[in-house]
Amino acid sequence: MRRKDKIYSWLSLLFFAIPRFFLSYAFYFFASFILIKLTKKECIRLFLFLFWICMSWIMSSVAVNVSITALILSIILQLPFFFFLFQFKVNPNIDAFSMMRYLNLIMFVFSIINMVVFWGFPARLPYINYLPDAYGAFYWKGGSRIVTLVGYFGVCGEVFTKNKKWKKFHFLIAASNFIVPNYLTALLLGIGALGIVALRKKLYLIPLVAIMALIVAPYALERVAILNDDFSTIIGYNPKVFAYLSVIELYARFPLTVLFGTGTGQFTGTPSLWSSVYLSSLSTHEIPTLPGLFMTDYHREILGPVFTRLSQDTAALSSSANKPYNSCSTMLAEYGLATCMFILYLFYKAFDKMKLYKKYTLSIFVFTMFLFATDLWHDNLWYGYLLLLSTQISLEAT
Repeated sequence: MRRKDKIYSWLSLLFFAIPRFFLSYAFYFFASFILIKLTKKECIRLFLFLFWICMSWIMSSVAVNVSITALILSIILQLPFFFFLFQFKVNPNIDAFSMMRYLNLIMFVFSIINMVVFWGFPARLPYINYLPDAYGAFYWKGGSRIVTLVGYFGVCGEVFTKNKKWKKFHFLIAASNFIVPNYLTALLLGIGALGIVALRKKLYLIPLVAIMALIVAPYALERVAILNDDFSTIIGYNPKVFAYLSVIELYARFPLTVLFGTGTGQFTGTPSLWSSVYLSSLSTHEIPTLPGLFMTDYHREILGPVFTRLSQDTAALSSSANKPYNSCSTMLAEYGLATCMFILYLFYKAFDKMKLYKKYTLSIFVFTMFLFATDLWHDNLWYGYLLLLSTQISLEAT
């Protein structure tokens, strides 16, 4: 690897791992940007797609108030995912597999330091009594979710790539990042995805998947037993079912959204959640003070009455399992049916180019499909970054 490429690789890792504050989001974007090669064909295709997104946002503004700041933020947050969809090439001189290993090492070390400094580890045991974000590097609230995903991608790389030194050591590091954080949704989905790959492609993996399941089972059962079910009790629907019901209601009340959506970032995309006065009362986050960022009428009229009924219960949406939105429902709402189907086509083609018959590619594909159907990750800078690295790792994977 040339010296220039090594510098870019380490800069990318540094940008990905820096502590999370509002201003650090620019660095998370550049972590992905410096990995890719900008070619004319892909840039033109992406530009035309972004032009359509902006035109759809203009159409959505005919009926209700929408936020241009939320539009811009949402596009920026999704750009790494768009780079993946439109098959931007990662610099072939970058060793993506080694980067994934280093990334898992960084996440592991940062998480241990975070636990020692802020949580009294190892004096305060057992670990099961820690709050979910103890093992979350320096990403603070929600950081354990990011570390879990890094761990899953690392586990897949170690299991489905041959002839690599220190494989057992790096597998244990990645497995720790995958299992130890308390992001139960991704943990169960990841074990399920690996189980599907094992049954279809690699039967000798079944004992490994079974061991992971046995390790997780006691904690998972305890979490499920104490899971807050106030959303289902008060609203009458499981929050994951409600996510899709809210899209149906949106289409019924605002028929134009079937064609053009609400505009990206205007309904349940991350910028919309940042600006929601309802969700600010249900969590500890505050609305960022950015010009032009406000809660849209789509969010207020469809979700407002529901979230208002939960306003006195701050734990109602505390878990990922309780959040009434996910990537699939959000894209259906914010892009409309046709554009959402086009994104699904691009999604499949991007993985097909990575050769879906490979066990590594299939494990990432199945996991991503599961995750997008249950949680909100498509407009996340970290997940887009991991997908980009996976395109390069797949070249040497089995």
